Amino acid sequence: MLRKYFTANILAATLTALGADAAYAQLQPNKPIRLVTSGIGGGTDFTARQAAIGMTAALGQPVIVENRTGSGGNIGTDFVAKSAPDGHTLLVAAPPNAINVSLYKALPFDTKKDLAPVALVGSGANVLVVSAKTPVNNVRELLEHARRNPGKLNFASNGNGTSIHLSGELLKYYGKFDAVHVPFRGAPAAMTALLAGDVDFMFDALSISAPQIRAGKIRLLAVTSRERSTMFPEAPTLIESGFPEFEVSGWTGIMVTGGTPQPVIARLEAELRKILSDRELITAFEKPGMTVSFAGAREFAEFFEAEIARWALAVKSSGAQAD
Repeated sequence: MLRKYFTANILAATLTALGADAAYAQLQPNKPIRLVTSGIGGGTDFTARQAAIGMTAALGQPVIVENRTGSGGNIGTDFVAKSAPDGHTLLVAAPPNAINVSLYKALPFDTKKDLAPVALVGSGANVLVVSAKTPVNNVRELLEHARRNPGKLNFASNGNGTSIHLSGELLKYYGKFDAVHVPFRGAPAAMTALLAGDVDFMFDALSISAPQIRAGKIRLLAVTSRERSTMFPEAPTLIESGFPEFEVSGWTGIMVTGGTPQPVIARLEAELRKILSDRELITAFEKPGMTVSFAGAREFAEFFEAEIARWALAVKSSGAQAD
């Protein structure tokens, strides 16, 4: 699924070029641009700081990163949703922005109306890993083990309602088995429990799990991306493992306030397209295990709709609710 969203759209590129001149007149050169992120030190923060460097140079005006954390990313999102629709306040979006549409009974903003996609920026594969104490070596064996022991296996996550948690719920749904979710306060605590054998399996970011996998302290069963990981090419994807609809990534993208003029969005999209083709930036993304995966506003909008539907299925099937 991700592949079609990452394919360059010739028509969109042409329209971007035609609209660029009009866009220049609408961005205020003396007004700073704010890149709002809901996390500190994570993928959204990393994306924000890398994009800010390139955008500052390309636009010739300061681009400032603002961390507005809390409420599962809703505080930062709400700030952008209610900002002036002039292209000077941007959101670094991530899976929680799609998840929260169904996870929360009510939000102080309308995700689909109050935000507008600009570009999909990057992605990072997640992995399905098991404790060294869990007696399985592949996905098929995990499913068989879980079905023989209904409700006795447990899986860790970095918190209730996160993409890591809901990936486990999707595996339960597609694999038709039951297991107990054990939420922890953050990924390090969840990994500690997995290493100790206190939980049987979990999903995690590849970049975080890689050292433990290489050390043989946990076993890698599959990656959640469409393609196999270059870091662990021997590991199959979940699609190859019998789940054709199971594709999950730790993606990041840029959004603006809904109602922002289309020429401004086109200008920002065009600049991001150029910035993300830079070899140094691509290399910078690869260091923490991410990949530059550019898609323009139209493709990003389609991708985001699919993400909302994917996570709505996980929320509904599990009955998950926001803490």
